[in-house]
Amino acid sequence: MSSLTSNQVTPPEVANWAAANGYYSEGSGSYRTLITEGGAHYGLTVEGIGHDAEKLVEALSGGKLVIAIMGPGHFTNYGHFIVLRGITSDGKVLVADSGSLVRSNEQWDLRLILNEAGRSTYAGGPFWIMT
Repeated sequence: MSSLTSNQVTPPEVANWAAANGYYSEGSGSYRTLITEGGAHYGLTVEGIGHDAEKLVEALSGGKLVIAIMGPGHFTNYGHFIVLRGITSDGKVLVADSGSLVRSNEQWDLRLILNEAGRSTYAGGPFWIMT
């Protein structure tokens, strides 16, 4: 939120808001609707793009941030939200992963990101463009 708006919002503030408004499941984490409805609450436009690789690359090439819910693989054993923050000229995806500075400093193959993203399109995911 803070990267895209003038609102300085901390992770604990967002977590508290999510819990108070029904977007948190004890022991499971955040519901996917937190992305769309939480984004709107904080003044952002959120577009769910499902598994549309073309829209994903277009958004990243245009400097937009994309939230991704990842399934089992390099980023998680179960499910984990990350931010896709850009794409290199040779098609490698740059991420911001709250779970790992090491993973955040790597460049990732687009195919790997697409393959490990969650399978469900619930709430517009597994990719959401934030503006």
